[in-house]
Amino acid sequence: MATLDGRRVLTRKELAAKHELSISHLETLYRDRESNGHPEAAGTIDRELVWEASAWNRWHKGLTGVKGLESREDLLERTGAGRSTLELLWKERSSNGHPEPEKVVGNTMYWSPKTWDAWYDSYRAGQAWRTDVDFSGNADDLISLSDAARVLHMEPTSITKYPVRPPKHWPAPAEETTTDKGFIKRKYRRGDIWKYAELRERGGGGRPAGTTTSRRFPYDGDPRLAQARAAVAAAPGSSAAQLAGQLAQEHGGTAGTWSHIVRSARQHPED
Repeated sequence: MATLDGRRVLTRKELAAKHELSISHLETLYRDRESNGHPEAAGTIDRELVWEASAWNRWHKGLTGVKGLESREDLLERTGAGRSTLELLWKERSSNGHPEPEKVVGNTMYWSPKTWDAWYDSYRAGQAWRTDVDFSGNADDLISLSDAARVLHMEPTSITKYPVRPPKHWPAPAEETTTDKGFIKRKYRRGDIWKYAELRERGGGGRPAGTTTSRRFPYDGDPRLAQARAAVAAAPGSSAAQLAGQLAQEHGGTAGTWSHIVRSARQHPED
């Protein structure tokens, strides 16, 4: 390692080799030093810029250190939420208030668990309507009209007229084909059906006829509520997300659905 004015210094090529970074990436970091705090060069050796090793290493550790933060993979494992659900929540952050990452290293985003959990709990508290929507599967899946009815927990026959007489917020099909016999087949993006369910409730569209229930509260009378109550009683200090993941593993179903059942169990510990 070379020295300059008695200080140990590193060239850009040496930094690239030591930290397995590309020269172009290092050039970009230095060019953006006013915004990212990259240290100024200590000088030059043979016309090549050099940086004080200790100062550069200290700065880079602060830039890339993720101690105490969680990536999306960490959130998936800890909360039991579906990948497509988290991806959709991030995609729609402008409307749902999803927090920006605390740090981005390469292509990976990292969030503060405390900040993310506070947002997620608040978000879910306003999503009671989602208990009647199936959020399993991938948002980009193409599904039939009958599948869309099942996602919405509706009878397939109750939405057969939607393509020709669409209710407010009903999405356009993502794919439309005509069979040899002249029948039109339509495919809808699953995420668009989820969005319709949300807008239907928030935009005053209301539920179609035949979907009202006499439940006193969400999951009233559902046998899964007793299972959730037992889990809450056994581990009162666990988060709803942790209990949901556990219940999904033990009894099947999605962690997203179980999280709603757990919330109802906590709000209504007894019948």
